[in-house]
Amino acid sequence: MSLDLPLVRGHVDPAVALRESVAPGALVRAGEADVIVVDPSGFVLLDEAEAPSGAPVVHRLVGDEATRALEGATASFIGVARGRSVVAIETSRDEARGRWEHLRAVGWQLDGDDAALALTALALAGWHVNYRFCPRCGAPVQLVSGGWAARCEMCDRLEYPRQDPAIIVLVQDHDGRVLLAHNALWRPGFVSIIAGYVEAGESPDVTVAREVAEEVRVEIETPTYVATQPWPFGRSQMMGYRARTASPRPTPQADGVEIEWARFYSRDELTRALESGEISAPGRASIAYALLREWYGRDLPSGPDGAGRN
Repeated sequence: MSLDLPLVRGHVDPAVALRESVAPGALVRAGEADVIVVDPSGFVLLDEAEAPSGAPVVHRLVGDEATRALEGATASFIGVARGRSVVAIETSRDEARGRWEHLRAVGWQLDGDDAALALTALALAGWHVNYRFCPRCGAPVQLVSGGWAARCEMCDRLEYPRQDPAIIVLVQDHDGRVLLAHNALWRPGFVSIIAGYVEAGESPDVTVAREVAEEVRVEIETPTYVATQPWPFGRSQMMGYRARTASPRPTPQADGVEIEWARFYSRDELTRALESGEISAPGRASIAYALLREWYGRDLPSGPDGAGRN
C-alpha cells in the first residue's frame, strides 16, 4: 500500500538529458525559465498571496527581478513543470526579502509540483553548500551539468549529489499499540517513531531490527517495506517500514544516550496525550507522520495550542 507523501507528489520532468548542455543563468536571462528561490538551510520563498484554497504558493521570479537575483548566487536547473523549465536560485534569507517558510512546515500544504520542485532545489542547495572541495586532492570544485555535478579544478574528479540511506519504522505490539520515542536532542515532549542510518555493508531490513534493538531493546519480527521519501534536512533517503514486536507486550528500555524515553501508545492513549499537549507529533511533511496517520486512521489530533498541525 502506498502512502500519501506530501513532498513526492507532482509531475516534474527532471529532463536529465538537458543537464549537460543547459546553462541555468542563460535560461533566466532569456526569460525561458520559471525561477524559484531557496535558502540552503531548508527555506523556500513563498508568494505573499495564497492560492484560492488558502494553500501557500512558491514564489516565481520573473524579468529583471529574476536576473538581479542571479548576481552572486548559485543557480541550478531543476527540471520541467507545466511545460516550462524551472531554475532554482540559492540565496540567504538575509539577501532576499519576502515570506520565507521552512519546507518541513509548509511542504504538506503546497501544490504537488511546488512541493517536488522545492524538495529537489533544497536537496541540491544543501549539497552545494557542503561540497566545495575535492575529497581526493582538496582543490576547489566547480559546478557543472546545471548544478547536478561538481568537477575538481585540479584533478578533474567528477562528483554527484548523494543521499544517505536511512530507515524509519512504525513498530506495533500484538495489541496494535504503536511505539514512540523521545530523542535527547529534541524539544521536550516531541516524539517520533524509530529511525536510523544504514551502515556500510548493511541491508535496510537488518538496519530496522538493529536500530529498534539498540535504541529501545525491543526485538521485532521481519519488517515490511512501505515507501520511501527523500528528506533533504539530513541528506537522507528515508525508507519506511512497518514491523511487529516478537513478544506480545514488550517494555521498551531507552538506551539513555540517544533515546531518553520510549513507550507504546494505543490510539486512545495517543489521542489524549496529543490533545493535552503532553506530547507532540512529527510534522505533516514527514514520512513519520504519514506512517502514523495510516496507523491512526486519520489526521493526528492537534494540541491545545494548535501544535502538531505543521
